[in-house]
Amino acid sequence: MKKLNIILLVFLVIGLESCNNWLDLKPESEVVLEDYWQTESQATAVLAAGYRGLISDGCMERMIVWGELRSDNMVAGKDPSDAVLKVLDVNITPTNAFADWSSFYSVINYCNTFLYYAPSVVNKDQNFTPTKLHTMEAEALTLRALSYFYLVRAFHEVPLILNPSISDAQNYKVPKSSERVILDQIIADLLIAKQSAKTSYGSEKLNKGRITLNAVNSLLADVYLWDQQYANCAEMCNQVLADKTLKLVQGEKVTTNVFYTGNSTESIFELQFDINIQYNNSVRSGYGIYDQQAGALAYPLYFGSKGTFSPFKYQPATLNESADDVRESNTASTFENGSGYYIFKYVISQLAESLSGIKTPIYRTSSTTPNWIVYRLSDVILMRAEALAQLGSNDNLKESVKLVNTTYLRSNITSDSLSFEKYGDKVSVQDLVLRERQRELMFEGKRWFDLMRLVRRTNSPSLLLKYIGPKLTGDVMKIQKMSVMNALYMPILQSELQINTSLTQNPFYVDTDLTSN
Repeated sequence: MKKLNIILLVFLVIGLESCNNWLDLKPESEVVLEDYWQTESQATAVLAAGYRGLISDGCMERMIVWGELRSDNMVAGKDPSDAVLKVLDVNITPTNAFADWSSFYSVINYCNTFLYYAPSVVNKDQNFTPTKLHTMEAEALTLRALSYFYLVRAFHEVPLILNPSISDAQNYKVPKSSERVILDQIIADLLIAKQSAKTSYGSEKLNKGRITLNAVNSLLADVYLWDQQYANCAEMCNQVLADKTLKLVQGEKVTTNVFYTGNSTESIFELQFDINIQYNNSVRSGYGIYDQQAGALAYPLYFGSKGTFSPFKYQPATLNESADDVRESNTASTFENGSGYYIFKYVISQLAESLSGIKTPIYRTSSTTPNWIVYRLSDVILMRAEALAQLGSNDNLKESVKLVNTTYLRSNITSDSLSFEKYGDKVSVQDLVLRERQRELMFEGKRWFDLMRLVRRTNSPSLLLKYIGPKLTGDVMKIQKMSVMNALYMPILQSELQINTSLTQNPFYVDTDLTSN
């Protein structure tokens, strides 16, 4: 009989309230597999491990690196690792550490294990009712879908594994599945999850830290947007927006309430960290500012000037967009750090004027460790705006601009509404939505994927280069690389290719020199 080696550390998993003891369970480190799945607490512990896997450094680092580094939001800060610097320099090879997808596959395996074995527990533990099972299955399906969504956006094609790793007799040499097959599986899983996902767990912290129906619908909207199913995306967003318990935080309180305190009224799903249990090390090292230390990543200097290359102070032609946007000072400081500004969004506790009345802001460093927000209300509002802009009728375009004003005006308090007449045509509205998503969601692991949606719509990187061109500083080799569609995805790690001979390298990297990281 095979043994299940579960070193989960699931007590205090994701830092949720101790009184909600579904996460306070610690299974034996080695138990006989067939004897393990006997009680509700044992099933719960494996699901909890899936959540725990998402806050591992491996997953968190990749959420930032895959979602931000190659975008126009990021430049090198203080002492980046060689692997980070290679990504920033558009010099990624199959030996780069961030081509390692194993952390997400660990989460997937926890979910697969739960989905495979948990149904049998219903007949063994009368407390584990079918209703509880189906609710937890919805969580497992959604965590698995989220993991695959990160993988398919980063790598384009990956192995699709839906069964747990439980036997040496299994075939572990699984080839890549097409993006179409993976997206179809993600959508199918989420549609099933919608049927049983809970709307509330009776605690605000649990409602933000566990998968709810709003979290399922937000992820499904995001997948539909990536898959260019715009009407379906708009409908999923509508279902989230119909929940009036979700409310936007006032503009001047966003940094403190949403990112410092966490679990705000606009949060939908965020990964929970606790300074007494586990730091959010990826934000800590990447964005810095803890103990006044700069991070390995920074915000480009050219974003601080007026013109067409910054989402703030955007002033082409007759437009005067975001001239006094509070998100600019809440996002990055005026203090230079190498080639860019310090990143403040996740790591300050308060923004205040100095006591002398001088308008230069004072930034107080965080005394805690931040959660990582996967989805919040403003993201969903702007996903709907993007979907409507793509649908493109005059009514849809007007509604898209109206939605943009919802987030724009809370951060541009003295400004007038953005007028539809100043934009008018489909392309201009689409560009407006993209800028507002950048302003609102900067450093939240969204920007690269937003830009990739541009690329996918035209099957050409030319629009991407419009945004990241200034960052490439005229480097012909970098521009040439970023002009190739297949180069926009990550390579498969070289060691994975050696272990799994059924895998094939992503096309751009087949002849890549492996001597570089």
